[in-house]
Parts: sequence; structure tokens; C-alpha cells
Amino acid sequence: MADKKFKYVRYVTEVMTARAPSLSEPDTEGEYADGKYKTEGVASEDYTARFQEIIQKVADDSFPGKNNIHLPWKETKEGDTAFIFKSPKKKPILTDSRGKPLKEGTVIRSGSKIRIAGVIAAWEKGTKRGVSLWPDAVRVIELYEGLDPCEAFGPPEDGYDATADR
Repeated sequence: MADKKFKYVRYVTEVMTARAPSLSEPDTEGEYADGKYKTEGVASEDYTARFQEIIQKVADDSFPGKNNIHLPWKETKEGDTAFIFKSPKKKPILTDSRGKPLKEGTVIRSGSKIRIAGVIAAWEKGTKRGVSLWPDAVRVIELYEGLDPCEAFGPPEDGYDATADR
């Protein structure tokens, strides 16, 4: 079916929590590294159900009467549904909550609140078929900075001062 043309459907998500994002740099390390820009996103139960319906409709319209269609979500060990966003070729545009480009070197970590705009893309490769979520742009609503392990020490103490050695 190489001659089959699929229609891309645009989407813009509501706010989601990023899980295992590789948005600033492609995923090139670890067991599941594939060199792509990607993230998972967890949303409210209400939005999850609505977004799944939209994706399922694209799958049904693209592959009428077909079974075993790969859909871009999975259940997490916490019992949530995580949507899988993966860019096939290009880095998504990364912006802050006001739409301004993120500073070079900004890292979007798990726990950040994001919205994603892109396309729902149907695909068929041999006997496999499915629907993917391609991210074109990511808007960071709340950047999760991560934990600072030095916070546990509390305020500065008297003693050795590394700046005195310079």
C-alpha cells in the first residue's frame, strides 16, 4: 500500500505533565535511544478520554475495518495514561508560556507542565500500521527545575570558602 495517502490531523493539547522528555536534544543514550525528539505526556482524566477519542477517530478513518492498529499511548505503572509524542525528523520549536523561544541550554525535565502542537499521523509499514503524535511545537507552561540536593544543608555556614582560593 505504498500509494496510500494519509491525511494529517492537527492537534493542540491542553496542559500535560512531561514524562522522560528528550525535547532539547534528541534521545541518544540508554536502552531505548532512537535519536528522536520525544516526550510522554500525562493529562487529566477528562482530557485524556477526549484526546483518545480524537486519535481513535483518525485511526478508524485511516484504517477502516482493520485490527491491531498501534495507538500512541500506554498505561504507566502509576495507572495513568501517557501519550507518546515522537518527532520523526525535526526538533520541535520550544517556547515559554508566552510563546518566546527558550534560552539555549534550557532543559525540559520530567514534571514540567507543557502543551504540544503538532499532527496526528497515520502510517503503514509492511503489515504494521498505526497512528503517531508528531510534535511541531512545545510550550512550557511551568518548567520543573528538578531537586537541589544541597538544599538539605540549609543556609550557608561559617568555614571553608572556595571563592577565597581564587
